[in-house]
Amino acid sequence: MIKDERIEQARNKIWAEMMQILYFIAVLSFVVKILFLQQSLQDCTLEYVILILTPIYQMIRARQMGVVLNVVAKPNPKRLVASLVGGMVAVGICFAMQTEAKQPAEIFTMLGTFVVVFLVVQFGMYRMGKRRQEKLEKEYDDED
Repeated sequence: MIKDERIEQARNKIWAEMMQILYFIAVLSFVVKILFLQQSLQDCTLEYVILILTPIYQMIRARQMGVVLNVVAKPNPKRLVASLVGGMVAVGICFAMQTEAKQPAEIFTMLGTFVVVFLVVQFGMYRMGKRRQEKLEKEYDDED
């Protein structure tokens, strides 16, 4: 059987798309179970493991193979603000739905924590990706 590079790329693209669909289904299942069915994290163990381990596995394999999965782009301020606002609304709704007994100060503290963690992760991942991309570009330039 002849292994054409185009066929391999198409096959890999199909597998990647299937993985994205399965990941989206896990996210949807997790959200429905937590928000609408009021199940605990113990009831969502499989989804939780998928949501945590999939990106970790992807990151480890990409580093082992010496590739950068995403082109590192400078953070877009509009997208960053939209993500923050959307995340804050989602987190706020989740906290409000979980227990009505929470005080507004508690909710604002949790939202503040979310914003800080989000920004640290956002800029940390940008810096790590940028350094990794520069290192790989330098490594490949040295080989030429």
